[in-house]
Amino acid sequence: MYNSYENNHTTNQGNAQWDAPKQEPTTYWNGSSYHSGPAPGPSQPVQTPPPKKPKKGLETWHKIMIGVLACLVVSVGSSGTFAALISTGVIPVAGAAGQANPAPSSQTSAGNPGSASSSQTIQMSSSPQGEMLKQDVAKKVIPSVVCIETSFTSSGFLFGQSQENSGSGSGVIATSDGYIITNAHVVDGASSVKVVLSDNSSYEAKIVGVDTATDLALIKIDATNLQAAEFGSSADLRVADTVMAVGNPGGLAFQSSVAIGYISALNRDISTDTAANMKCIQTDAAINPGNSGGALVNMQGQVIGINSSKLVSTSYEGMGFAIPIDDALPIINDLREYGYVKSRGVLMISGQYVDQITARWNGLSATGFYVAKINADSVKAEGLKEGDIIMSVDGTDITSLNVMSSVLQGKKPGDSVTLEVARGRASHTLKVTLVERTEEAS
Repeated sequence: MYNSYENNHTTNQGNAQWDAPKQEPTTYWNGSSYHSGPAPGPSQPVQTPPPKKPKKGLETWHKIMIGVLACLVVSVGSSGTFAALISTGVIPVAGAAGQANPAPSSQTSAGNPGSASSSQTIQMSSSPQGEMLKQDVAKKVIPSVVCIETSFTSSGFLFGQSQENSGSGSGVIATSDGYIITNAHVVDGASSVKVVLSDNSSYEAKIVGVDTATDLALIKIDATNLQAAEFGSSADLRVADTVMAVGNPGGLAFQSSVAIGYISALNRDISTDTAANMKCIQTDAAINPGNSGGALVNMQGQVIGINSSKLVSTSYEGMGFAIPIDDALPIINDLREYGYVKSRGVLMISGQYVDQITARWNGLSATGFYVAKINADSVKAEGLKEGDIIMSVDGTDITSLNVMSSVLQGKKPGDSVTLEVARGRASHTLKVTLVERTEEAS
């Protein structure tokens, strides 16, 4: 996400139908000569003239010729039938590589306009069939990647000050009716979201769901017949595979930019300033502010990752990271159906992280997560209060927002956690039961 007021976000399906080819014309004998074309049916019998009575001296010769002709008819008929079986695929023929020609198959993909409906989940396509030219990959993917422009009214829980900020990022069209995948840090907390397509048409968008723990979000625009992306599988990736990053670095000024690179590593443990530890794809394809939420694609033009962050330092170059699509799609489908990730346990609280400077300025006795609001009565009943500062969860000190998200990420509703909280000048130990998330919570 590109935001001039903030630091850069850094790491811390339609079915295809196959028509059988027409059969080759069959060669047949009509009683006097060979003909090519469809053989006459039962309703049009072949009229053969009555055979002339052979002369006695030629009887033996005629018998020999009749035998030869009978063999020839059988041979030609068999060849025609064999050719027809080949052409219809009944008999496979080895190709240049010595393998049988594959039988056609149908595919289901979210990548074809009009193929996705509100009742379908966003799914991966079938296995890729072969690499495309880089130019063809770009042509295929660019219409499925959008620019996202946001406005924020920021205010602190402690200070009450507010100001208007703006930002930009990228998104991937998931369905032809307007669902778009992006990063949580691109749209979370935005007061307005605008989507600009690759053809420069623009739409107001609404936020369907945000999951800060995985830095994923889903938004929706009121549009139809969009060119949805085709999704591949990140499980098929290998180190040194060629990939392409598509997005809008810097916003509309560099709209629909592509960058070519390689898979540098897989399953990198990455945490950002807002998200918990994630297993990410590392790539040297250029990912810059504004690329967040864009597509990382393979050379079949399939999205295999959602670009999320990069390592920013004068000591590093070409170290970008993307969320694997295999991990992202279940989250996105939950956001689409429920507006939140249903299976994850949460405390149902909102607030902000308080560092040492903020704590000292406000006369607070501790650092950690400041509880501004509690959205679950059961959590209140177990002792947590608004104004508390959560210093640790299950013995892990809360030194940033992503630490807290990381501790809770693998837990389910009904699990219990032990909280060490500061209340005034005293500290308390609480055991709190996690609940199912039903609205914005941390």
